Amino acid sequence: MVCILPTLGSLKIFKRLWGNAHYLEWRGNTAMKPKDYLLILLVISIWGVNFLFMKFALNEVPPLVLGALRFLCVVFPALFLIKRPAVPWYLLVAYGLTINFGQFALVFTALDWGLPTGLAALMLQVQVFFTVLIAGVLLHEPVLAHHLGGMCTAAVGLVLIGVGQYQGHLPLAAIWPVFGAAASWACGNIIVKRIGRVNALSLVVWGGIPAFAAFASVALLAYGFGGVVQHLANLTWKGISGVLFIAYVSSLVGYTGWGALLAKHPAGKVTPFALLVPVVALLAGYWVLNERLGLWHWLGIITVISGLLWHVSGGRWRTK
Repeated sequence: MVCILPTLGSLKIFKRLWGNAHYLEWRGNTAMKPKDYLLILLVISIWGVNFLFMKFALNEVPPLVLGALRFLCVVFPALFLIKRPAVPWYLLVAYGLTINFGQFALVFTALDWGLPTGLAALMLQVQVFFTVLIAGVLLHEPVLAHHLGGMCTAAVGLVLIGVGQYQGHLPLAAIWPVFGAAASWACGNIIVKRIGRVNALSLVVWGGIPAFAAFASVALLAYGFGGVVQHLANLTWKGISGVLFIAYVSSLVGYTGWGALLAKHPAGKVTPFALLVPVVALLAGYWVLNERLGLWHWLGIITVISGLLWHVSGGRWRTK
């Protein structure tokens, strides 16, 4: 595991965004290059299968213990190999408590309360709209007509997929943690924008420290030291594989790439691609696990992809 860290450490971005303590105003060329789209594809593909590995782990350990394990793996031993980013501690703590602790504590709780993974993946993408709205208001990032049109179209696609996913009784209590997780993720995205261009891997690793401290403290309060040890003793190879995937692949690879993209481009250009996460999750289940996709699913998938095409290319069409 350790050998992948120096390789990932080669992903560096040096120049910070311009701005003051109150807001950042986007400047310069924001055109996305092919390598940016390839990085987005990699991140979305990883996150598309991430919920499956979450479920593997949550079948064996409770949410708080899983969160502590995840960020223990993220932080150690990488903490001793990667230099701390040139970021004030208050921003590191804010990043760790929003995009890491807040988001995943609430997502893990929703899954543990019985919310299906497909619906959780769908509902979590509300973060896209939260992020674009906050970035437009606080960071003065442009939100154009084709951006809004594309996102709204993709949202309709998510609703169609949700209709196809819904089966039987929906645990209403589990819905609110997912919306809270989406808001927490959106706040974390804005903090990444405020931090600007730093080593993205370093930010993920050092931002995992406050998340690990929070998860570990709450887990010890909830279960006691003996209870935590007992839960860890219940882990099998399947649960361990879930922990390793969400720590080393989803966190270190996924959030490093995501942070690099957000530091380089406006949030309104990057975050809408997260709407593809449930689409990838559905297709992975269809191809790998032979899970059935009905008419609603396919209509939703086509609608989401159409909305993203509008979002990405609508400006060019309008210019022509």
